[in-house]
Amino acid sequence: MASNRVTIQDLADQLGLSKFSVSRALSGKAGVGESTRSRVIRAAHAMGYRVQQDVSYTAGHILFIRQEIDPVSSELWLNIMHGAEREGEKLGFMIVPRQAHYLSDVAQMESSVVGMILAVPKPTDWTAVATKTGLPVVCASYAGPMEQVDQVVGADWESGYGVAQMLLRLGHRQMAFVHGNETPMGRAERFRGFRDGALSATDAHVDDIVFDESAGFRGAFLTYLRSGKSPTALFCAHDGIAITVVSELLRLGVRVPEEISVVGFNDFASALHVSPRLTTVRTPQVEMGAAMVRCISERLTSADARKRPPVRLALVSEIIERESTARASSTDWRKRMLAAAS
Repeated sequence: MASNRVTIQDLADQLGLSKFSVSRALSGKAGVGESTRSRVIRAAHAMGYRVQQDVSYTAGHILFIRQEIDPVSSELWLNIMHGAEREGEKLGFMIVPRQAHYLSDVAQMESSVVGMILAVPKPTDWTAVATKTGLPVVCASYAGPMEQVDQVVGADWESGYGVAQMLLRLGHRQMAFVHGNETPMGRAERFRGFRDGALSATDAHVDDIVFDESAGFRGAFLTYLRSGKSPTALFCAHDGIAITVVSELLRLGVRVPEEISVVGFNDFASALHVSPRLTTVRTPQVEMGAAMVRCISERLTSADARKRPPVRLALVSEIIERESTARASSTDWRKRMLAAAS
């Protein structure tokens, strides 16, 4: 019967090294560099090869590159970093946060750094300089088309599609996507999925409500209503916008969800701190961070992985239904609200 036991030759084949080098690295003997020794031991742990407990092992550092971000997004990046740290502990990596300006002088980068996670809103601003290091780079948001870096995101198109299908089942036919005046790729994908999901009902219609988040939702919504529109459901680009929308609707005398249903995105802690509690899309933020570390680990420990093209990995989310959504209402709230607002 064939044995499934991992051998030194298996490790050598996986890493593209000689059996001699792998053996010396595992035994702690001189003759191999620390970076090679760390790479061999990481691969041994990943493949299930038993490593001597007294072998010196210096864990590699993965930089978690971030920027100053708004309070709404900070929860997203913290959850992603938590997932990266948790997976890093399993695989022998230390996750080191750094501000993006650190990349302005990559020549001074510590030799212990073995990879980078670009946890920034616009990774295309930084991918060129990051890839010059020759290290594995993973984007925590959408990389540019054809960019030679790995990417791990949520399945945004599928999420938008799923929200549309849920609202259709509740009888909604007049719906709108609500977002700020700047639309990152993830939000654009949610909107595209939302429109595509609504196409399965021939009488359904999806509008686009864009507003300046610094100016507030009220003015943009009133302008939209004065054009003759009367939505029964609003899908918001993220939970922060959804909470703003719920608050403004209530101030205008519109009941949520009795007259308008509201859906958010990300399932931040604040989704439970608003009344009614927010129906939203729960994104696998912690799992995304873990997946990014695994991408880097595979690139470092597998000769085949180092040769493969960049990957685009999208993790599927789930819809969490709470009290901000209900069956579509036929109540004529639009005229009442416009009269009260005039």
